[in-house]
Formats: sequence, structure tokens, C-alpha cells
Amino acid sequence: MARKTPMTQEAYLKKFSWAARWRLPPQESEEAIADYRELLFQPGRDKNKLVAELGEPVQAAHLLTDVKTYRRWLAVFAILTYGLFLLGKWAWMGMTPLHINGLGPWWYPVWTMVAGLALSLYWFRRHGWKSGPLPKRLLLALAAVFLFGIVTLAWTYYLFDPEMMARLAEAAAGNPTPWQIIAQRELLIEGGIACALAALVGLALAKCYDRRWLALYILCVTVAAMLGFVEFHMISMDISSRGCPEIQRYLFARLLPMGAVGLMGTGVSLC
Repeated sequence: MARKTPMTQEAYLKKFSWAARWRLPPQESEEAIADYRELLFQPGRDKNKLVAELGEPVQAAHLLTDVKTYRRWLAVFAILTYGLFLLGKWAWMGMTPLHINGLGPWWYPVWTMVAGLALSLYWFRRHGWKSGPLPKRLLLALAAVFLFGIVTLAWTYYLFDPEMMARLAEAAAGNPTPWQIIAQRELLIEGGIACALAALVGLALAKCYDRRWLALYILCVTVAAMLGFVEFHMISMDISSRGCPEIQRYLFARLLPMGAVGLMGTGVSLC
């Protein structure tokens, strides 16, 4: 039977750091990581006995965990993750079994966005911390999401132009679906799912490294909610029953305030 390769000090510290940052408050996690770094790299430390002497990395972090505080974080994370699941599900299915009398399903992504912004900003402003200068990777990620959102909204505006809608209706009569409609559908579905997944990454990085990664979560949730708003309207009779000139105005009179709120939340999370 092959022997298991001993864990190196670097590998042990990496696993412990992830577990500690996930389980402990920021200041406590950094102090614990510093202590374990000193223990691991003591002169003469035998790497073959790391686990025997210090325990498994995750178990070592577990022993330092304040259970009550950790459970509060898990509750917040579960709520925010469930909201991301809903946004991804709505993007994929374009429908929801939930129906509230008098309230259209197109508002469900908006409620999810507002709840996510409020809860995440409250938690991370209260319990998170900033670590060093603003990460360049965060800026690149924000720029990519912002550009995608602008392109998708510009395409939506173009697609709902009255003249364009008339041409598409004429082209679709007895023919395959026009490529413009297919492109819009793919942007809404795949873009919504991608934004939900990227938001989850931002949420995890905000907890484990720097609370300013919350900006990625907020911007992605905003874009996903706007895409869901458009998608629900595209498949609903409510929007199709309006006159062509009114559709474009109706959508963007609601999308632009949503985007403004999301951008403000993104800015606050970076401060």
C-alpha cells in the first residue's frame, strides 16, 4: 500500500488559513494564522508530524471557532446564497411557481436584489475588514461585469426599438426565430447564471480576504436582477400587450433606477 505524502508546512498553512478566515472574525483569523505560521516554521519542525502535533488544518480552525458567531455568519451566507440560487434559476427557467396576487413575477428579482444589498452591506460593514490597497483583480472583475451589463442593456434597448420590433415581427412570420432574438435570449439566460456564480465568488472572497470584494457580489446581483426583470417581461402578456413605443420606455424607466441603486451599493461597499 502506498504511503500518504506528508503535508508540507505551506500546504498546512494554506488550508488552515482558508478555514480560519471562513470561520473566524477577520482580526481573530489573522492573529490565528500568524500564530500557526510561527508554529509551523519553527526550526527543526518535522513535517511528518504536523498533523499529529497540530491536528488537521480544518479541525484546528474549528477548535478556535466561536460557534454562536459562526452560526450567525452561516445564516447570513445561506440567505444570500439562496437569493443567488433564485436569480440563477429564474434566468434558466424564465418562470417561477411563486405567485402573489396583484404583484407580477418580474418584480421578484428586484426584491431579491434589494434584500441582498441591504443584508450584505449591513453584515460586511459591521463584521468585515479591508486588507491593504484595493485589489487589482477586483477592479478588473468589476469592469468586466459593468461592461457586460452595459452591452446587454444597450442590446435590449436596440431590440425594443419600435422600428426594430416591427422588422423582427415581419422576419419571424413563418420563419425561424431571428438571430437578434436568439442573441438576446442567450444574454439573459447565460448572463444571469454567470452573474449569480460570480456573485457567489465575490461573497466568499469578501469573507475570507477583503470585504471590498462585496462590490463584485453587489454589482453581479444588480445585473442579474435587471436581466431577470427583462426576461420575465419578455415572456409575460403584460409587456406584449403594450404598444411598441411604450415597451422601451416602460422597461428603461424601471431598469435605470435599479442600476443606479446597484451602482450606489457597489460604491458604498468599496469605501
